[in-house]
Amino acid sequence: MAREESVQEREKRFARIWASSRSDAGKTQEFMANGLGVSRKTIQNWENGVTAPDLFMGSEWFHILGLNPLPYYLSFLFPDLFSSISPEDNDETIDEALMFLMKNMTGTEKRELLYLMAGQHGSPWYSLLQLFTAHCHTSLRARVAAARLILDSYELEEAADMLVCPENVRPDLPMLRHAVEEGKRSAIHGAGGYTNVTQTTQSENGEEQ
Repeated sequence: MAREESVQEREKRFARIWASSRSDAGKTQEFMANGLGVSRKTIQNWENGVTAPDLFMGSEWFHILGLNPLPYYLSFLFPDLFSSISPEDNDETIDEALMFLMKNMTGTEKRELLYLMAGQHGSPWYSLLQLFTAHCHTSLRARVAAARLILDSYELEEAADMLVCPENVRPDLPMLRHAVEEGKRSAIHGAGGYTNVTQTTQSENGEEQ
């Protein structure tokens, strides 16, 4: 029987959200303090589990870093489910994680996934899956270049009324355009990821650009 985790242990794991995400984005404590309008000591307290940001400040934290907060919160809420998923895990573990994600997808996301898996677009699902897997293993710079090509191709085909399945679910073009631009900006600054949330850009001293 698994040992029940104490409040203190959960607080320490929660604190790792802030330290690990800041490290992933390559930002300093000074940068976060300036961006959030708090002292460096406050940042240190959050990262050490002495205190914690409220909901708004937690949201602003990821807003400033330009990171998607979902993976960090999921790893905290479900550490046994997502912390160490690997190709060697048994089918039951993989099924549990996948079903959790499927249950929390939006209706549009489910329709898009169904189109990829079973749509009459002419590409077998397994081939698409290998393509996506290979794509996500490449650098952000390479992914942005490929995404730009796909976006341009779609817009040209749409303008010429040459889409393969025009009656089926369409991509969210404003989101995709924004993702390409945010990905490009992140790649230029040497980041390994980006967020789709519209945000202001901040310099290292916390000033909006």
